[in-house]
Amino acid sequence: MKHRIAALGAGVSLALAAALAIPLVAFAATVLPNGFTAKVVAHSDQRISGSIDATGYDLGIYIGPGVHNVAVVGATVSGANDEGILVQDASDVVIRDSTVTGNAIDPASGLSEIKGIALVGTAHAVVRDNTVESNDHGGIGIYDDGPNSPFAPTAIDGHPVAGIGNVIAGNVVKDNLNDCGIVLAAKNPGGGVVDNVIARNTVTGFDPAVHDFVPGVGGIIVAGGAFGPVRVTDNVVSDNVVTGGFIPGISLHAFGPGVISGTQVTRNVLSDNGAGEVSLHTTGIEIFAAPHVGTIVGTQVLNERVMGDYFGVFHLGDTGTHIVRLTTNATVPVFP
Repeated sequence: MKHRIAALGAGVSLALAAALAIPLVAFAATVLPNGFTAKVVAHSDQRISGSIDATGYDLGIYIGPGVHNVAVVGATVSGANDEGILVQDASDVVIRDSTVTGNAIDPASGLSEIKGIALVGTAHAVVRDNTVESNDHGGIGIYDDGPNSPFAPTAIDGHPVAGIGNVIAGNVVKDNLNDCGIVLAAKNPGGGVVDNVIARNTVTGFDPAVHDFVPGVGGIIVAGGAFGPVRVTDNVVSDNVVTGGFIPGISLHAFGPGVISGTQVTRNVLSDNGAGEVSLHTTGIEIFAAPHVGTIVGTQVLNERVMGDYFGVFHLGDTGTHIVRLTTNATVPVFP
């Protein structure tokens, strides 16, 4: 695609643009270094708001390498072929009070982690109080960046970049098809995802109780290892409400030589979720390290509430998992 993006004149001040609620566009662009096109390409110290119809573009908003102090506030982003908002190798970004819907309508071939909002190799971003719904793939994702890049057709470079200290909080994530609600995953050895927080989100796959029959995948995933010895360290999943997905409410998965350590899973409310990769029955929390390959160590499962599932907590291959004050009506509260 050869779309060009018109830039605002240099005389339009940041304050005036914010007051008028018009999206600021950093520069004219055709194809970005990652191989995508974008309706809005951000620059540092920018505020983006208003309606962004990304029809015909790969991305709605792109916040790229080295960019910092960007705020996406009160925006509506729709129509992108791939991610609605992609933050890549950037820092100190805020995305709040926005709606990201109807994206991932024609994804590039070979991509496996397409989200409404994706933070890739990003540090200290806050994604809060947004509605991410009815996208044709997943909801929100935090990842590292590097040569194993399932988010864009071209890696920025061959060097791994960790995803560190990001916060995903207070969002409504629902009815996103074909991929998970919220994902935190490491793909690149030497990168990893560290010290991230997923808190106070409402994640719904589908909920017949309120006449919601849209078949969203749902769930919260913490994963690593499929691409090599990656680190997934000291992340927190807390105070979320997860209902009605095709997968467990919360899953920790180490399928390769990755190490998931020090995860805190606390005070989440999980109900009527789906079957796991290995549990094969509806499951509130699944913790699974592939035998002789993956490592999951030191997981804290505290004050969880799991209702309407066969397994409350299913864990296998992990070490040092502590399960305390589990409230559940599950047929099997804890396996094994």
